[in-house]
Amino acid sequence: MKREIIPIITFFLVMTFLLSDDAHANEQPPSPSFIDSFEEDITGDGLREYFKLQGRYLSDDSSYYQDVWLDITSPFSKQWNISFKGGYHPEITLIDINHDQIVDMFYEVALGEHDGPYHAQAYTLKDGNVTQINLPKNNHIKGKYIDDFQIELTLHQNEQPIKIPIKNRDQFIDQNIYKENGEVLGEKNVIIDPIKRYVPTLISKSKGYGMKSSRQIKDFLHEEVIGTVETLWYYDHNDWIILKTNWKPS
Repeated sequence: MKREIIPIITFFLVMTFLLSDDAHANEQPPSPSFIDSFEEDITGDGLREYFKLQGRYLSDDSSYYQDVWLDITSPFSKQWNISFKGGYHPEITLIDINHDQIVDMFYEVALGEHDGPYHAQAYTLKDGNVTQINLPKNNHIKGKYIDDFQIELTLHQNEQPIKIPIKNRDQFIDQNIYKENGEVLGEKNVIIDPIKRYVPTLISKSKGYGMKSSRQIKDFLHEEVIGTVETLWYYDHNDWIILKTNWKPS
């Protein structure tokens, strides 16, 4: 009797596997979804190009775009296609980033569903050539714990550091980072995150737009946000220069 049961069980297991495999084979990826469209002269020829931003969700019940791309068509039927990084809430802003009097494309997408961080890309289509515009890199910031329960934050090498008082002193004493008298035990640095987001920012009517970046500073113990460093950049002669940097405590 046992010899008859084993082949029957094996038969049902094989059939279940084959049916499941066949179901997955018949699954189709989600169809492209329309995100946005607009018209603008982005080549500098005086004629407006048509833009259509599309994406493909990870699944039918997901709000995450695994693929995002932009189709561009000129009045003379010339076409371009640009692929972007996937994520949540993709968006394109048309501004003149490099100050050549022709609008450029600034793409942003959230990597987290609610509060970033964000990924950004920028392109110019001047004279019909798709060229990526590099965005500002992480500026040089240093932060370390010093005596008297303070953090010394250096935003510029040629400027005086900012002194930030530590609030949860007892925890730093318990973790042997400080003595009770406020003397720091060894050299320890705060956590400085990479740039979280770029925000196009109007400098003035004559200068046009710049780019504001933000970086979060976190404490060594709990990685809690102490504050944010905001830097205002300006694109000049194919490079980004810093106009100003501000410290905003949390």
